[in-house]
Amino acid sequence: MDEIKDLQKGITEILVAIGKIETEIKQLSSMSGKWEQTEKLAIEALQSTKAAHKRLDELSKQLGELEKKIDEDKRQTKDDKKWIVGTLLGAAALIWNLIKGGAK
Repeated sequence: MDEIKDLQKGITEILVAIGKIETEIKQLSSMSGKWEQTEKLAIEALQSTKAAHKRLDELSKQLGELEKKIDEDKRQTKDDKKWIVGTLLGAAALIWNLIKGGAK
């Protein structure tokens, strides 16, 4: 009789241990699913970051080109102003000479 009780007790302990193992397997399975979701999100975030970095590089390039064009426009404007001033001074000198020469 004691042997049967010991055997039943042993079987009960084995069944409890199996139940614990099943619970742990379910938890590991759940964690595995969460890991896969996390990995998927991480990959998407990396791809998004790479795309954003590429866009920023392109915008930086365009900004550099705009700055270069603005500098060129400033130089051209200075050259235009010098030409206008030179032309006006030349015209004023010519008019002055005509007035001065016509007054004689």
